[in-house]
Amino acid sequence: MRRIAAALCLWSAAFTGWCTQTPALTSQTRIPVPESGFVCPHQYANTFFGFTLPLPKQGHFQSVDLSEDDKAFQHFLFGEKSADKGFTVLIVSATRILGSPDEEAQKAVFLPGTQGKDGPQALSISGRLFWKSEVEQKTFSNTRVFRVRYATAVPGFVIQFSVSSYNSKLLQALKDSIESLKFFDSASMKRVLDADSHPFLPKAALRRMANAPQLDLTHLDAGFLSGLSYSNSYFGFLYHFPLGWHATEASPKHPADPEEPSLKNVHERREQASEECMRVLASAARDSGESHAEGFNSRITLIAADPACYAPDLKFPDSVRDKAALEFFAGALVRAFAGTPLMGTGASAMRAAEINGHLFFEIPTWKAVPISGSALRRKVHMQFVLTNMRQYWVIWLLESDTESELGKLLRTSISFDAPGH
Repeated sequence: MRRIAAALCLWSAAFTGWCTQTPALTSQTRIPVPESGFVCPHQYANTFFGFTLPLPKQGHFQSVDLSEDDKAFQHFLFGEKSADKGFTVLIVSATRILGSPDEEAQKAVFLPGTQGKDGPQALSISGRLFWKSEVEQKTFSNTRVFRVRYATAVPGFVIQFSVSSYNSKLLQALKDSIESLKFFDSASMKRVLDADSHPFLPKAALRRMANAPQLDLTHLDAGFLSGLSYSNSYFGFLYHFPLGWHATEASPKHPADPEEPSLKNVHERREQASEECMRVLASAARDSGESHAEGFNSRITLIAADPACYAPDLKFPDSVRDKAALEFFAGALVRAFAGTPLMGTGASAMRAAEINGHLFFEIPTWKAVPISGSALRRKVHMQFVLTNMRQYWVIWLLESDTESELGKLLRTSISFDAPGH
């Protein structure tokens, strides 16, 4: 198998093509898609964003799916309608954002006729900042129609609640419902879902999931380790661990196995987490178990992951020149792995570059680890590097207690199979 002649130097010199700053994000490992929800006669619950919306008892409302016109980065979550004394409709949606969350939420509630000097109203719902706009309009038949819009920002998204009604009483009932919604964390999910709840997944989300590639990490080629060189013919690359290090082949066990502490509990924060989302391909440490002294033992872990577990609704960007796509993907990537052992804190900057036709993302972070026999903690520098190969995500996790050594680790080399070989 012929390989490209010159090994490509990762990653410090190459990551100059793009850089962006991302806002601090809370830990939210993706398991459901944004549209994942449950509905029962008295409430709608969204399990991705973690909120419950009480539904009005009056009005003979019926759930409705309006996702046929679902667009990229826009997600229809839930809707309901009533024909009592005119037409009333509620639409719950979410939109991915790039800019300031507060500003994007304010813009999301804009309604024609509400652009007065006071702007949208700010209010607190379930301890979160919401924005609200409301307008009363007349139709051609001189009938009054009431419109109200609420929006709040969550990491990477704006959630919007839109109501249109010819019935002022039903409008008020829906306003009361929206202003009574509650947010919950994943640990509380079972408690907030009633026994009579049934799944609500819009058609657009079902189509995306049906068209997503069906990957199988269990039977994925684990590759081959020869000394400090790891090769994988399925992915078509050769990677060299640092000279003098101690490399280990992939374990046949699942990466969440307790004997592999570096990846332990990656998915424990969501009970619905798939057990087939991630697989360690190979790893290496600076010191062997026998020679390791006091201090942090620097390491590199090479991992394959199924994107459907983390960002099933996002397309991997095609080019480093598509800045908008890079920024959307980068934000989703931070949210997907924030709070897991694969990513530390301070993930505020990302870099991306194309290396021989492969688009790589790099995220620098850090974590604090306990020092044996001391109440102090040691700062460990981390680099999370990800690319897309044959629809899998291939990840390099590099960890060191010194920035200088981490810089050297970033200069380890990778080479790819020549096209057509």
